[in-house]
Amino acid sequence: ESMALRLENSDGCSGRLQVFYNGTWGSVCSNSMAPSTVSLVCKQLGCGDGGFLETGLPYGKISGHTWLDHVECGRRNSSFWQCHSAPWNPQSCDDQREETHITCNGRRPETPPVPECPNSTSCTEMEKIRVVGGEDSCSGRVEVWHRGTWGTVCDDSWDMKDAKVACRQLGCGPAMSALGEAAFGEGTGPIWLQQVECRGTEWSLWDCKVQCEKSGACQHKEDAAVNCSGDIGVALGPPLPQPCLVHVTVHADSAQRHVRETGGVSVPVVICIILGALLCLLVALLAGQVQRARAQLR
Repeated sequence: ESMALRLENSDGCSGRLQVFYNGTWGSVCSNSMAPSTVSLVCKQLGCGDGGFLETGLPYGKISGHTWLDHVECGRRNSSFWQCHSAPWNPQSCDDQREETHITCNGRRPETPPVPECPNSTSCTEMEKIRVVGGEDSCSGRVEVWHRGTWGTVCDDSWDMKDAKVACRQLGCGPAMSALGEAAFGEGTGPIWLQQVECRGTEWSLWDCKVQCEKSGACQHKEDAAVNCSGDIGVALGPPLPQPCLVHVTVHADSAQRHVRETGGVSVPVVICIILGALLCLLVALLAGQVQRARAQLR
């Protein structure tokens, strides 16, 4: 499943505990919530090694999903997702006083300044992509550098093949999940890429078939995101051409150009070869039957 964890606040280290499951953010109920569970949440979010549950919350009916209840983390658990809990249920509790609100004793380190490299012509593909708002440099909202500024990617048709390419370009190992609906918050500025359709074998999002800068077709509430495994240092291949200049064409023309450029064989040709081979085999079998019938007749 596509899952993520956050504390809903501007600093990311305090506020309502939420999980992203089945494409939607939802709250976590505080029944059976122990200090060990609170500490694990803070550690996993990079917000120190402990914290406390906020109490005295006002009464009211919860709007939205409440995915989990009775979460119990032990000393042997190294991740929130390893903890025992009641089964997934979008209505695990309905009183705001039962929602989990946590304040951690630490703060995330400040995000380092954006490197100047994207302005340079000598930059690598890895330096033309970043993730924002996640737990580390290998998870978060996907942003790409284009025309002198960072912009987001629309989640239309965003899937694991696209996430696999994004993680490869980031140098973060295999993709764990492909997230949509601004799972790590809404971005700002332009939405550079839409309708991303990768095969999963490309070295960069810039080599996938995409639509670029289609004004008004996508909003930031549809920003795409990824969770990568975090195996830093996977080498990238040579720089690849910009898709906005190469790949935004009629599908048939794009497929024909791809065959010409790569020297590969298209799917229809492969199917014709297979059918031709089967037809030849059938003719050979029929010829053998005819010869056998003539021999018997003689």
